[in-house]
Amino acid sequence: MIAIQNDASTLGQRLRQAREAAGLTQDDIASHFRIKRVSVTQWEADTTRPNITRLPELATLLNTEVSWLLEAAGAAPVAREPKPRASRIIPGDELVGGRDLPIYAAAMGGEGHMIVTFEAIDWVKRPAVLQNVRGGYGILVRGESMIPAYWPGDTALVNPHLQPTRDSDAVFFHTPPKERGDEEAIIKRLVGMNDREWALEQYRPAKTFSESRVDWPICHRVVGKYNAR
Repeated sequence: MIAIQNDASTLGQRLRQAREAAGLTQDDIASHFRIKRVSVTQWEADTTRPNITRLPELATLLNTEVSWLLEAAGAAPVAREPKPRASRIIPGDELVGGRDLPIYAAAMGGEGHMIVTFEAIDWVKRPAVLQNVRGGYGILVRGESMIPAYWPGDTALVNPHLQPTRDSDAVFFHTPPKERGDEEAIIKRLVGMNDREWALEQYRPAKTFSESRVDWPICHRVVGKYNAR
C-alpha cells in the first residue's frame, strides 16, 4: 500500500485524493448519499462544500479521518487493492409488480453475527432481478463489518436458488436453526470455497477468514441492495 502524493491543499483536492485511494467513483459517492453526481464534482472542484454533518460518514466511506479531510492533519489516505464491487443499488425504474417481496429484520448476535427472524416486517416492490423468483427476500443488515458495501439499515436482496460463486456477496445461515423460527446469519464476501470451508472477506476490520461449511451449510446469494439513505 502506497500513500498518494497528489496536491491536497484544499478540501476538494483531499476529497478527490481520498476517493481515488479508496477506489471509488464520483457516482459511487453520489449513490451512497442519494445526491446528484454533479454535487460531488462541485465538492472536489471546491465550488461547494459537503454539509458538515456528512463528513463523519464521508470520511468512513473514504477510509480516512475527518481531521485529514478538513485540515490535512494526520496520515494521508492509502491506496488499497481494488475490492470486488458490492451488489449494486437497485434503482426505482427496475422495480416491478406489487409489494410482494418480504423483508426480514435482523438483530445483533454474538461475534458480529445477525439473528434473522423470518416473520416479514414489511413488504416492498420486487426488483427485476428477483422477478418470478420464488422465495426471494430481503434482510435489513445489522452491524458494521461490511461497511462501506453495506451500512446498517441497508436491505440486502437475496435469491436463495443461485449457486455459491466466488467474488459475490452472500448470506450464510448457521445450523441448527434457532427456536421460534429465528436463524443465526452472516453477510460476507465469498472469495473462495472447497468441500470443507468457505473463504470469506469482510471490510471492517478488513480481513479474510474461513468458516466451516458444516457450521454454515446454507449460502444464499445477494443480488442487489436497497440503500437506507
